[in-house]
Amino acid sequence: MSPALLHGNRRALAAALAVLALTEAALMVLFAQSLDRIVSSGDWLSGPAMPVAIGIALLAGLALVAQRWVGELFAQSFVTDCRAALFQAVTRHAGEGGDARWLTGLVNDMAALRNYALRGSVRFWTSALSGTAASLWILASLPQARPALLALASGLAGIALMARALSRTIRHQRRERGKLNGFLVRRVRAELAGAVSAKGHGFRKLAALSGQLGSRSVQRATIAGAMETAATVAGLAAALIVVWQSIGLADGAAIAGPLTLIAFVAARLLEWTRALHARLGGAIALERLARLLSIPPQRGAAANRNSRRSLSDV
Repeated sequence: MSPALLHGNRRALAAALAVLALTEAALMVLFAQSLDRIVSSGDWLSGPAMPVAIGIALLAGLALVAQRWVGELFAQSFVTDCRAALFQAVTRHAGEGGDARWLTGLVNDMAALRNYALRGSVRFWTSALSGTAASLWILASLPQARPALLALASGLAGIALMARALSRTIRHQRRERGKLNGFLVRRVRAELAGAVSAKGHGFRKLAALSGQLGSRSVQRATIAGAMETAATVAGLAAALIVVWQSIGLADGAAIAGPLTLIAFVAARLLEWTRALHARLGGAIALERLARLLSIPPQRGAAANRNSRRSLSDV
């Protein structure tokens, strides 16, 4: 069984990340209100509004830095536990051979697991928290910006629909990569041992497997790009709706605050979309880690056969 994401000190770190995300949303609300006061007064230099806005912006920057720092602590703690669990499993399987699956997990999968923890889970939840908090403020206090939230909600629905296709593509891509890696390991061992097949060195199969992996990678990038496009277009549409709602209003200067908050929510939606991508990709690596940790120790010929089969999962 793989280490739990929320375990030990990571619970306190997760709570700190939640507080920082809500703080970021609160600071953005205060900044939008200050911006409205500055624009409405028409006096940019005198009065307290400008210094207050600058101070809020600096605090928002510090909150973002703190969020990244705590997020990295969270991710590194998770990766450390995963590495230790996998290495402990290696010691239980001593003498079985089949080092490729363990080395792949200890080297390659650690980067994917870090992405799952930091770029996936941490940013997934922090962007969701801050974006939701700002959206609730818009619903409660900014009636002229409420219709813009419908555009963002539509973008969110489209992203959720495409996420399933992205997950399938990531799984197919990993399967193709496993086939290619397994082929390379077998061919390199054969070439170095001088056991060249009568059919040749395998360049055609190498090209075919590389082409299949490349096609899956392009498909994955296309779906991920479509999801990010949906988030971007939804944000732009939301901004246009706010502008359209303000046409003809006597206090046209009050558009600055709503636009700022809508832009903030749209940015969180885009960050959430990218975090969803990282989370889906990392979740598959986490499943593979769980499978490796659940393999019972074996000995003899059966262990060697299982070791050779495991190369297809690399």
